[in-house]
Amino acid sequence: MPSHHSDSVFIPAGTRHRAGPGAMLRAMWRRYENSSIPLGLKWSVSIAALIVLAMGVLGFYLIQQQEAGYRSQVDRFSQVIVEQLARVSGEPLMAADTLALQILLQRHSQSELVLGAALNDADGVPVMIAGVTPPGDYARRFRLTGEHSWDWDNGEYQAVTYVSPVVYQDVTAGYVTLSIDRSPLENDLQQTLRFLMVSTALLIFAGVILASVLAHRLSRPIARLARAGEALDERALDGVLERRDEIGQVLETFQHLADGARRKHVVEAAFSRYVSPQVAQRVLEGDSPNALGGDCVTGSVLFCDIVGFTELSETREPGEVAALLNDYFGYLALAAESCGGTVDKFIGDAIMIVFGAPRADPHHGLHALTCGMLIQQLTVRVNRIRKPLGLATVRLRVGISSGPMLAGNLGSADRMQYTVVGDTVNVAARLCGLAEPGGVLLTGAMLAGGQPGSLEHYRDMGPARLKGRRRDVEVCAMDVDAVAHDVNADLLIEQILSTAGD
Repeated sequence: MPSHHSDSVFIPAGTRHRAGPGAMLRAMWRRYENSSIPLGLKWSVSIAALIVLAMGVLGFYLIQQQEAGYRSQVDRFSQVIVEQLARVSGEPLMAADTLALQILLQRHSQSELVLGAALNDADGVPVMIAGVTPPGDYARRFRLTGEHSWDWDNGEYQAVTYVSPVVYQDVTAGYVTLSIDRSPLENDLQQTLRFLMVSTALLIFAGVILASVLAHRLSRPIARLARAGEALDERALDGVLERRDEIGQVLETFQHLADGARRKHVVEAAFSRYVSPQVAQRVLEGDSPNALGGDCVTGSVLFCDIVGFTELSETREPGEVAALLNDYFGYLALAAESCGGTVDKFIGDAIMIVFGAPRADPHHGLHALTCGMLIQQLTVRVNRIRKPLGLATVRLRVGISSGPMLAGNLGSADRMQYTVVGDTVNVAARLCGLAEPGGVLLTGAMLAGGQPGSLEHYRDMGPARLKGRRRDVEVCAMDVDAVAHDVNADLLIEQILSTAGD
């Protein structure tokens, strides 16, 4: 059997034929309630539909009652006349007094509503007729079927004929028939029905107008609440705090929420500038615990520093040095982001970039090597831009290492920082110090996880003794220009420069 979801109003095709009218109406109502139609219009349609339904039912009931009342009045009037005629015609009919019978029929036929009357003997044979009689063998009709009234139309008249037996001294002497003109009564009934229908239509129209006005007034505070919700980021709540009732209290609450949301956005923006966006997002979303310590992860670390920065700083003003660092670091941060890295910290003239933390990256080594190449190539392009402007240019050294490290919060309970520590970090820092200007050094073990460009563009430099370590490290040097040519680094550089220009 097809499954049904509790949060859906869709009826699967296999069970659609089983759904009754009630289920279909409920599904349609849910779609209507969940639609994007404005609330005021929904209320207007709902109230108007309720009024139309109520007035339609009431009007139909009144019309039916009025029609039934007219019919009942005609029946009672006709029955009284035909029964009176039957009582007074018994003796003359038994005595065959045609003159008396003729006078009786003519007297009862003088009413505008009476088209005609007739007296029949016990066998149904007409004895005396005055005015119009029903078409066909009407005598046979009431003798065989026992009908006491029937409607007929001969093209000229629309009438109803009533029949009553004439009883004299417990003997049925015959039958009397009386034909009543229905036209005046039908005209009166039609006028009354038209009046009721027009009145009902006018009441429905007035009800719809009133429903629209009422729905608009009822939905206006809700619309203000919606505008207040939209104004959380627009600082546009000043004009909606006019009410002093419950709606006004809700609007005031929205004002406080808007102020809090704006303050939250300011804090988030500032926080994301002091730490990497990935770390800021983890902290704000609660994915990273706010306690000291961390987890052991496998990732890559890239260190990059400026060659001869001390000498460069000595001959320049601090403001010029700061502008130089900000310019280059801005480009390097974009390069790290494009490769999936996270800027862990800026250390004077150096930058530390982490791959594989705080979010896991199965290709952290490949991304770190790509970032190292991209940093050197990007620096060359930036130097070409700065040099014609008379601005100072720099050369960088890059060291990269991969392996296990501890990623988490370090520091004190009052002041902590998310970072990575371990031998992998120390090796990357030492390799950065050994690299040639414009060069990239990496551990030989990193090539096992793949590398950008051809493997022949990585030169094995053999084991190297790093300061502070007992064991040697296999070191490789990247041919930056060759690798950049292999991966078409110019395209990536153009994207970074265009992003920085925006």
